[in-house]
Amino acid sequence: MTVWTSSPKAGGAEHAVSVTGNSKSESQAETNTQKLCTPTCSSNGTHSEGYTGAFEGPEKLLEIWFAPHAQAANYIGQEQLCSEDQWTSLRKGLRLVPEGVWQDMLDLVHCQVLSKLSNRHIDSYLLSESSFFVYPHKLVLKTCGTTTLLYAIPRILEIARKYLGTDKAYQLFYSRKNFMFPNEQEEMHRSWEKEVSYLDALFPEGAAYLIGKTNRDHWHVYLSGPEEPSASELNCEQSVDLAGVTVSNSLAASPTINPVLSRSSSRSTVHSQQPPADAPSLLSADITVEILMTGLDPERMRVMYLGGASTHEGALGGKAVEHASGISEIYPHSTTDSYLFTPCGFSLNGLQNDGYFTIHVTPEPHCSYASFETNVSSRDALDLSDPLAIKNLVEQVTRVFGPQNVTVTVFKGRSGSEKLQSLVGDGAWGRDQEVDFTKDKTAVDAAPPSFAPVCGYKSVDRVLYEFDHYWLRYAYYVKN
Repeated sequence: MTVWTSSPKAGGAEHAVSVTGNSKSESQAETNTQKLCTPTCSSNGTHSEGYTGAFEGPEKLLEIWFAPHAQAANYIGQEQLCSEDQWTSLRKGLRLVPEGVWQDMLDLVHCQVLSKLSNRHIDSYLLSESSFFVYPHKLVLKTCGTTTLLYAIPRILEIARKYLGTDKAYQLFYSRKNFMFPNEQEEMHRSWEKEVSYLDALFPEGAAYLIGKTNRDHWHVYLSGPEEPSASELNCEQSVDLAGVTVSNSLAASPTINPVLSRSSSRSTVHSQQPPADAPSLLSADITVEILMTGLDPERMRVMYLGGASTHEGALGGKAVEHASGISEIYPHSTTDSYLFTPCGFSLNGLQNDGYFTIHVTPEPHCSYASFETNVSSRDALDLSDPLAIKNLVEQVTRVFGPQNVTVTVFKGRSGSEKLQSLVGDGAWGRDQEVDFTKDKTAVDAAPPSFAPVCGYKSVDRVLYEFDHYWLRYAYYVKN
């Protein structure tokens, strides 16, 4: 089913909002094709002002948490201010922030909302430059081109102060691949050192890392938080019954400052509420995978141009690209929202249970780039705790794009306290990959396994980082 709405924009133009799924009717989408051509879809297809022909595909990725789990993110206002839809009664925390407030924040980044897709756990916004995901307790903002992502942080902190009543972020992640055209960026984003200085001023306890070889593709990451609990909070004992298994949860009485196991999902978090009757008796470890690709195969990229898989810009063209490229086979049970740009370029947001995946493609040969990010790990998808599953995922994604160079990163949540095994959060009750709780924290705390060989590629760089609250495994591949 497809739902279309319109909202006024500056200058009297209308902004089309689409919610699309894999069962979307082609004829229904055809009826609304003209509404998809928004003012943000510029003639060069890049949406960045002053485009020089060298588009910066590699994204800036920001993830900010304001609570360790969805239950701790309570909206302090009394009115329902967000737009009404089928998920209104389930929204809480940041998901109750009005869409106009988010757009004001995105204006600072220089990107616009093209469409919105929601389920009971997440709101996702497809942007003129990449994607925006909102959970009750955190947000993920990913933007490409010459967007000024970091300028949004002070505004995001103001929004959290007004709508969540919190004075600071619980934890923050900022990352990006090395830029292709750093001199085309706005001043603050032209060097990693300038970005770090800006972040340090906002988060004095933050830490910056450069991962990979400096004379090849590499990856930058900045981390801040989370805070550890105090001794008095650790002494507050409470038992939680998890589908028949009684667990001592010493932090349940103070959920807003608990250590966390997860980086990019509401899974594996402290949870003091009684779980549903059908909740699994096992834990799910959160894992997030990014696959960043350059040197894409020009033949396979033909479908990413208007007139390749489709002559229609927008959601209709995006759905055609999903099927023509093989993207629709990666998560066949997901709900997706995609967009084909003029004259080229493709973006997709996908939701499955409490996880998301997102794809963004710049197909021009001289600056070709594609990114794939996912935290969807479940029985009816891919088990990202299995190295063979990650190998299969990388091979499936690289078959779609045929890249010459591939960067793979895997974040895996781990225990942040000797006294704590975090319980599955509100967004996790379902059919996620299970970890035997009776094995204490060994399975949750184990490092991500080494990457299995990827067919057609040679691994030339491998790094494993152990941080306090998660593991990071990094690999760089070149095509044989």
